[in-house]
Amino acid sequence: MKKRLLISIAFLALINSCFALEDAPKAIGSISNVVVYRGQALVTRKIKLDLPKGGSELIVQKLPNKIVPESLYAQAFDNVTILSVRYRQQAVEEDIREEVKQLEAQIEEVKNRQYQAKRDKDIAIWLFRHFKQQWKLSVDAANANLNRGVLESKQVEELTNHLEEKAIQWHEKTVEIEFHQKELEKELELLNRKREELAASSSPTERQAILFVSSEDGKEATIELSYLVNGANWLPQYNLRATPEKSSVLIEYNAVVNQTSGEDWDSVRLSLSTAEPTMVAAAPSLGPMTVTLTQPQPPEKAQQQDAFSLGMAGEVDDFKKLLKARRKQARRGKAAQVQLDRIAASNQMLEFKARGRELEKMKQQSIEIARTEGVSVTYGLPGKLTLPSRSDQQLLTITSTTSEAGFTLIATPLLTDYVYLQAELLNDGDTVLLPGQASMFRNGEFVGKSQLPLVTVGEKFTAGFGIDSQIQVTRELEDKKTIIQGGNRIDTYHYRIALSNYKNTSAGLQLLDRLPYSDKDLIKIELLKTEPELSKDAEYLRTARKKGILRWDMNLMPNTIGENVTVVTYSFTMEYDKNMQIKTAPAQR
Repeated sequence: MKKRLLISIAFLALINSCFALEDAPKAIGSISNVVVYRGQALVTRKIKLDLPKGGSELIVQKLPNKIVPESLYAQAFDNVTILSVRYRQQAVEEDIREEVKQLEAQIEEVKNRQYQAKRDKDIAIWLFRHFKQQWKLSVDAANANLNRGVLESKQVEELTNHLEEKAIQWHEKTVEIEFHQKELEKELELLNRKREELAASSSPTERQAILFVSSEDGKEATIELSYLVNGANWLPQYNLRATPEKSSVLIEYNAVVNQTSGEDWDSVRLSLSTAEPTMVAAAPSLGPMTVTLTQPQPPEKAQQQDAFSLGMAGEVDDFKKLLKARRKQARRGKAAQVQLDRIAASNQMLEFKARGRELEKMKQQSIEIARTEGVSVTYGLPGKLTLPSRSDQQLLTITSTTSEAGFTLIATPLLTDYVYLQAELLNDGDTVLLPGQASMFRNGEFVGKSQLPLVTVGEKFTAGFGIDSQIQVTRELEDKKTIIQGGNRIDTYHYRIALSNYKNTSAGLQLLDRLPYSDKDLIKIELLKTEPELSKDAEYLRTARKKGILRWDMNLMPNTIGENVTVVTYSFTMEYDKNMQIKTAPAQR
């Protein structure tokens, strides 16, 4: 009996709480701030309302269908405390948004016009059939009269022309109606597609946040409700506008933003971020890694992956795979403890086994991953912006800055006959430039697409601005001689490179070529002479020159064409065992 009484009391309490919740004030609020991440966005709604003194409940309605429920949180101001926030869903009967109503009205109107066009075509066909019958009767009568000599040939011609003119008019009318029907079909298809997009962003289920709050004085209060939504993304995009005469490049840093979260962002403060929001605040813990010894594997099993490997071919590929896997799991924090432990152990085992070149490649992979994926920046966009929930993309400006640039022409005749204009720029602004596609312009004209790397503040980078057709370059092997000396073969090569400048001004140019290169002592390669001398640039001499790359920093005089072309020559020898032959080695990754 006592147990039944307790159940009844609990049931009545539940009913009373439900009625109390339904009587709670309802609000929608207005979206004030949005931070767009890669794949998600953090939305903040601002709600202002009068609260009674003490504890009360508040229902925030019309949350988007792509909300991440566990991300809901709220904060209050003006002596108001948020006691709890929870999420619920409720079924709704129909979509009553004004935008949906307008679309449905437009669809109905187009359908009515389609019906009218169909009726017009049916009538036109019916009339044309009667006209054909009348035409036959008129022609038969004219032929009979002509045979009896009643009609003259001129009358027959006039009748024929009249009938043909009417036939053409009926034909043109029918074709016009058919074209109109096709246009209506396209219009209806577009409207239906828009309606489907709206339907995808709406739902027969309304999503709500239930807030339990406490007010000390019972006055008007301001509450901010924040939540993550899926279906939002942004990508960097650039326009680089070069003016070589002024030694400057205008860098326009834009963002391509789209969002299909299910709610429109109307007049909001928008920020773009490369950070990764996470639901787990606790960091994973680092435990000991126990190692032991084992016998080396037999040769036939040496290529098999160890127990920690992810199954990729090659230790460097495994290492890169592990770095990306760690990056993906790291956002889960403590929740990814097992996965992160396994990845860390795999990573360390690869490092233990790496030697020489493999270790250098792993170090390079770490640097590249850290540069492209480890940078977290946030850009606050000026003013207030509007982004509807659509599949369409919108281009927004992040910043625009003018950078001083050093322009030079790049000629690599071994690879291409074209000469390209290149600029060295300095990111002297206060904005990190993320990797992204760039449209390149020179003196206002579009010259092509490019890819901008990650450029930190204060870092230099190079950018290409297309082909300069007024500079031409040709490369030829002038002579080759071979002698046998002892047990060795010595090949001597003589090359000539000609550069023509059709401009009325001088042009700075960087010419690049190469000698064969080998890190083995079996082949001796020696540069004999070059005219003019190679570049004295310290960085070039320290790096590329040691790998056989030849570079000349030149200044081409104006109008140097024909017999006045600028000529570069060089010679080198290759000495090796006369019983061997030269072949290319596999390209290094």
